[in-house]
Amino acid sequence: MNRRALIFPVVLVLSACSESDPDPTPRRPLKAVLFPYIPDSAGDNFASLEQRLETDFEMAHPDIDLDVVFDASLDVYDLDEGGALNKLLGAEAGAAQVVEVDTLLLGSLATKGWIQPVALEAGVVHPAAEEAVRIAGQSYGVPTYLCTNVVYSRTPNIRSATDSASLVRILREAAPGKRPLATNFDGSWTLPSSYIDAWADTHPGDALASAISLPLDSPTVGAFAEVVDSCSLEAGVNPCLDGTYADNSVAEEAFAAEQANGFMGYTERLFYILKANPSMPLPEVISVPLGTGSAPAVFVDALVLNASCTGTCAEDARAFTSFMQAPETRSLIAFSEDGPVGTRPRYLLQANRAFYQQEPARSDPMYQQYEAILGGARPYPNQHFPENRKALQAALLEDLQ
Repeated sequence: MNRRALIFPVVLVLSACSESDPDPTPRRPLKAVLFPYIPDSAGDNFASLEQRLETDFEMAHPDIDLDVVFDASLDVYDLDEGGALNKLLGAEAGAAQVVEVDTLLLGSLATKGWIQPVALEAGVVHPAAEEAVRIAGQSYGVPTYLCTNVVYSRTPNIRSATDSASLVRILREAAPGKRPLATNFDGSWTLPSSYIDAWADTHPGDALASAISLPLDSPTVGAFAEVVDSCSLEAGVNPCLDGTYADNSVAEEAFAAEQANGFMGYTERLFYILKANPSMPLPEVISVPLGTGSAPAVFVDALVLNASCTGTCAEDARAFTSFMQAPETRSLIAFSEDGPVGTRPRYLLQANRAFYQQEPARSDPMYQQYEAILGGARPYPNQHFPENRKALQAALLEDLQ
């Protein structure tokens, strides 16, 4: 008997079955659009970070096909009907199930019905972050980053600055004749939010929501104006206010080149300072006192869930937000572990409290100072800022100019 004659047709049948049968357990798609305004420390347009997050998550959740997106062309501050956020948080093709947003927008997103409440475990993130995602007793986001204005300077005397006047004096004395401060106050988001920071310094303990209302607070504007004016070396020319320092990293480069005695901005701007001057020592850092005192205010970024994502989709989305909240994931992003060994940290403030107690953050000289700065910080309001920012900007420009 010819055994090959009997076996051959069986092999054909099995091969046909293996090629035509669908995957018995297809993976469920999950799209997450993450905040794109962070340092691209690996220099690959976030490709390695996207891949690393997808791989790490799918190892723990092999039934989910995660698509992570960092796309700076998406305006994740666009609240218009039919705009970027409306499409991302909609139900049509191209929508995402999870989007990372600035909680300045949270109230607007909740009012529009584009996002849904989430369960948030108490005590995991900084108290200011918990407050920033809460509206009428419900949490609408899972906090990831904190952002606050700091001053970087080469002089250790900066640590004695307690208000705007002492800040400007110390920066002037650090190297007379140089620009005391390089920063950006230009724009309808930037200038009003800087004023609110100054208001928080001037009114410690009060809710920052009060700062959104006009008229402007005179003591706050008076103190804030000292810092704004410190950018001017020539009468009528203020690169911090006229847009000169608004784009790319011009202000950071000016500080790195020792053209300015101090730089004000978010902590992560240190990445660009060191990129411009890799050999410079780590600078001194304090929470910037823009008012009559010093009391830090923090922006909070958080992951929100598309209101259309329910049932199994919501369970998958929650699995992803838990993964993103874990201190290991926060360290991956903060310390640029997606890049080659030796890649510069991103210096992003993390909302997760455990992050600061674990290595490598526990031994990092900058992150330990950042954690101290965050003590007692209050969050920016999560309602009414977007619709009032232009009126605030107009009033501030009139007073400051």
